[in-house]
Amino acid sequence: MENVPITLGVARDRYLERATLKSKHTVAAYRQSIACFLEFLDGTAGRGMLPIQSLAGPAAEFPLAALSPGDAPVLLAFAEWLLSKRGYAPSTVRLRLAGVGRWLQYLADYDWLPSEFPLSKAQRIVRDELRAHQRTRTGAPEPPRGVHELLTYYDRLQPPIRLAGLDNGDAAFRRWELTRLRNHALVWTLAETGGRVSEVLSLNLDSLAPRDLRPALTAVARVRVTGKGNHEYDLRLHDALPAIAAYVKARGPELTAEGGRVPLFVSHDPRAEGKRLSRTAAWRVVRGAARGLGLRPIHPHDLRHWRATQLVNAGQPLDVVQDYLGHRSVETTRAYYARTDPQRVDNAAMNTPVGRE
Repeated sequence: MENVPITLGVARDRYLERATLKSKHTVAAYRQSIACFLEFLDGTAGRGMLPIQSLAGPAAEFPLAALSPGDAPVLLAFAEWLLSKRGYAPSTVRLRLAGVGRWLQYLADYDWLPSEFPLSKAQRIVRDELRAHQRTRTGAPEPPRGVHELLTYYDRLQPPIRLAGLDNGDAAFRRWELTRLRNHALVWTLAETGGRVSEVLSLNLDSLAPRDLRPALTAVARVRVTGKGNHEYDLRLHDALPAIAAYVKARGPELTAEGGRVPLFVSHDPRAEGKRLSRTAAWRVVRGAARGLGLRPIHPHDLRHWRATQLVNAGQPLDVVQDYLGHRSVETTRAYYARTDPQRVDNAAMNTPVGRE
């Protein structure tokens, strides 16, 4: 057992030294992938949401035994970090994930990876998320089913048994209630705006005017965000505002600033109380609701497709949908959503007779 690597750094070195990795180019590619992974852990050490990210110090010195069931989304968090912090293209992200995945699989094959760490689940989570973001040129993305049920899931959610009998003022109950209200508001905001998850999570409390949070509001609130390629456009909120207002009201005096701004959606986990909600956490919110309803996996980006499809099928012009989604070109909108509902084309054929003026 003395040859069993104790830390991530030793495990990396043992893997790269294996004689089976004969190509120097292969070794270099794997080395770079693992280096990126350790850099990701270094950059989030002590402030991330996952157990492995709660450790302090250089990631290379993290014990392998620290990996736990709660770290299942670690590869997803790594992929999001590569996309947002490093600005990698999706193809490069997949390459880095493949390198890290082969390393972890090697450790598992030699029984060096903790049996408690669900490697197959970690790989499935990131694979499902990346698949949800894939585009095809053969037609529009298929919108998810069950979004209307998803919108009411957190509104109807009942407290778990562990909170039964607790007073509303109890800290644990209050944390659960704040999380429920936040999740309800987040799902509505993602679904109504059709915004990318990073855009929605970038919202601050002062992004909305006080009048936007009044129950009797009839106008649409427009919030400027920066989308892909630094393209600015407006997210539009109306039906989601009551849920947002209820969440903000419940937070009350506990509103905390981060970098001089008060994030709209924050963590209520004791380990990251008041910090801006992460993409991984938002993914869990949407995925958890779908699982609770018995639906197929639904991701935050699926709600963007659903909203776009809803707008097109309601007869909204493509240039309107383009502005709504923040597409730079109407051709992008046309390529993905113009053919979403064949019935509309059938209706055009029936309602435009050939034999008369």
